[in-house]
Amino acid sequence: MKTLADNAFFLVFEEVIRRDNPNRASDFWSAAGVSWHHSKHSFEAERYGFVLETYEAVRTGKPGWTLLVVKEHWWAGKHGDVLRSAQWAKPLAGKRQAIFNWFKQRQKEFGP
Repeated sequence: MKTLADNAFFLVFEEVIRRDNPNRASDFWSAAGVSWHHSKHSFEAERYGFVLETYEAVRTGKPGWTLLVVKEHWWAGKHGDVLRSAQWAKPLAGKRQAIFNWFKQRQKEFGP
């Protein structure tokens, strides 16, 4: 895991979500000093559909930060072929390195 943009970051991100919010049972939860909010927006028509998921992670105190993660999936037809998938993470507040360090620490907690 080298940056908030590489695939390794998103693998750790997914593991954090999986462990801290099993089965994605809640749209609001807290774990390891971070408060999370998840929202999901979707649309489906005859020719195409999409899902847009957002995750906002907020750590208060020092070092405080806010991270927005967006996952976007488009498909053709009713649950047809994938047209496009994208994901990105953007710090909204605080230092990028503090966010990155938090995820690296969580990764260490998970073990090999």
